[in-house]
Amino acid sequence: MSVGVHPIPAEDQARANFYALLGRLYSAAPDAALLRAIAAEDELPVAATEGPARDLAESWRTLIAASAAMDAESASQEYVDLFVGVGRSEVSLHASGYLAGAGGSVLADMRAELSRHGLGRREGVSLYEDHLAAVCETMRVLIGGAPGIEASSSADQRKFFESYVSPWVAACCAAIIASPIANYYRRVAEFTQSFVAIERDALAIE
Repeated sequence: MSVGVHPIPAEDQARANFYALLGRLYSAAPDAALLRAIAAEDELPVAATEGPARDLAESWRTLIAASAAMDAESASQEYVDLFVGVGRSEVSLHASGYLAGAGGSVLADMRAELSRHGLGRREGVSLYEDHLAAVCETMRVLIGGAPGIEASSSADQRKFFESYVSPWVAACCAAIIASPIANYYRRVAEFTQSFVAIERDALAIE
């Protein structure tokens, strides 16, 4: 994983790592190596009381177990059925499907914001910038930086999160969870919901 020029706190590195994982899972189905890697991860400490931290630990534990039980071929077919489909996907992974742009398109607004940070879609990448995988990757870079790009301030992270993550990702995850097609990705979506809830609370007090 790429990081910025200067080391970042361990907590921020953990955040960046989770965004990187989610970006990978939403960009394409997990292969056998990734499923094994997730299955071998450590569980998170379970909070003593109900709340976002407990939800995150439990959804992460469930995703670990689901990764241990899932095979790559089935995961690949599920990804296609859910997010690619024929003609129209079962569930959209694009922010434009959930948000209305303020005086313009969500995609154009997002491109302008990315440009402000010196970011943009790389040549040869087919995913649009408002795809959930790209949004997660953007958050990863804002948190951890990348070669030639310093990590962004908490204020800039919060601005992007509040504009392009928080307003729609929960609805997208709810659509995945509600789909009768979803199996492995139901667990991915549950973890995503929990992680976004933690991020929302943490960034609100930065």
